[in-house]
Amino acid sequence: MSETAATVEEAAESPGQRPGQRLAESRAQKNLSVAEVALQLKLSTGQVEALEADAYERLPGPVFVRGFVRNYARLLDLNGEELVAALNLQHESAPPGATAPHSHNIPFPEQRPLRWRRYVAAVLILLIAVALFEILFSQPQTVVVVPPPASPAFPASDVAPPAAAPVPASEPAMPPPPVVSESPKIDAPPVSVAGDPAQAAVTGKGLADLHFVFSVESWAEVRDRNDRILFSQLNPAGAEHHVQGRPPLSVVVGNASGVKLLYNGKPFDLVPHTRVSVARFTLE
Repeated sequence: MSETAATVEEAAESPGQRPGQRLAESRAQKNLSVAEVALQLKLSTGQVEALEADAYERLPGPVFVRGFVRNYARLLDLNGEELVAALNLQHESAPPGATAPHSHNIPFPEQRPLRWRRYVAAVLILLIAVALFEILFSQPQTVVVVPPPASPAFPASDVAPPAAAPVPASEPAMPPPPVVSESPKIDAPPVSVAGDPAQAAVTGKGLADLHFVFSVESWAEVRDRNDRILFSQLNPAGAEHHVQGRPPLSVVVGNASGVKLLYNGKPFDLVPHTRVSVARFTLE
């Protein structure tokens, strides 16, 4: 007699104890919980409970049930073939349709990839980059209307009228020669103009003077009324530059807190026009 046949006969001799009942009793003797068994067999707790209750209609099918019973018996050090034989006898003795297997999806633990976190991080980085670009490069230019410097007043003591040639006291005054018919022009020499030389340049030539003093490394750019670049470069700390051009002049200064600007010889405050260390303004 073969081992399988002997196992079937042993199962037939003890028909009163069902396979699920034996599994449940053996698990209790080993002080194992249903959750621990489910973790070891990689099954759900509902499937383990169905095996112990002999509720095989809640399991995928006979082939899977036999495999579950063998694995469960091996975990509890029981004779798996004996339990499978008892399971087969139970199926044979059951009325038709009583143990018809139902098709159920086997729930297995699955890990969903958390890709949404990557997408959210990418969107946040993109939004931050757009915000920085808007702050640094899309600020509207502030138009600063600077009144033109007033024409310097000529003191009476600075420009003296042409003195007449001295006439000796002993000689009578002679009338001026007839050839002198045009009144003399009074041209103010450069030395007679009071104020800063840059202001004189504005009055005489219509050019504005910008004097940059860089205490830190900074980028500066100046464009004239025709959007022509007059000055554009990175300047080291300690450098000074004079830039002249016809207003209005568009000016951009980086690291504005470390740059001083004199416009036509007068200090110009960069603070009101600075956004995130970059000053943008127009001088007229």
